[in-house]
Amino acid sequence: MRFKTIFLVLVTLLFVSCEEEEFAPRGSQLLLNPNLSLYSDNVFPWAPLIPNEIQFGVSREVFLTGNRSLFVENKERSTANAATWTQTYTGPMPAPGSTLELMAFVKGEDVVDLTAGGRVHIGIKVFPFENSESRNAFATNEQLFQGDFDWFLLKATLENFPKDAEKIQVRLFVPDLTLGKVYFDEINLFAR
Repeated sequence: MRFKTIFLVLVTLLFVSCEEEEFAPRGSQLLLNPNLSLYSDNVFPWAPLIPNEIQFGVSREVFLTGNRSLFVENKERSTANAATWTQTYTGPMPAPGSTLELMAFVKGEDVVDLTAGGRVHIGIKVFPFENSESRNAFATNEQLFQGDFDWFLLKATLENFPKDAEKIQVRLFVPDLTLGKVYFDEINLFAR
C-alpha cells in the first residue's frame, strides 16, 4: 500500500511539472543576430518580407555596431513600394502580462518621402494560437525622415503580452513612396 501511495505522488508531481510552462526570463534579448554580425557570410534569420523591385541589402560599409547593417533602397518613383525586413521568434514566450520592447537604430541617405506622411518605422506583431486576434505595436519618429540623417534610435513597446502567443515577428518598415536608402542596425527585442 505504501509503495502504491509513493508511486501515485511521484506520478502526480511528474504530471504537474510537465504542465508548467517555461517563459523567457525578464530582461532576455529575444532576437538572434541583433547586430547582424553573428555569421560571416549572411544575416540569418533576418529576411526581406516580399522581395520585389526594391533593393534589399546588407551593407559592410555603413553600420553602427558589428560589421554590417540591413538596408532598403528605393531609387525610382515608379517602383517605390513598401519594403520590410523581418525576423520571427518562436522560442519560449515572455510571461503573460509582461512588456516587449523593440529598439533599432535607423540611418538615411537621400531620403525623400513623396507622400509627406509615410514614416519609416519598426514594429512588433504577436501571433496568437488559433481563433485569436494578433497584437501589434509600432514606433515611428515624430519628424519625417528626409534627406541625410545619422543613426537615430526608434523604440516600440507592446504592453500586456498575451498568454496565447505562439510567435513574435519583428518588422523594419520603409513605406510606399519613400525614395533613398534607409539602414537598420543594432535591433533588439527585450522581454521586460
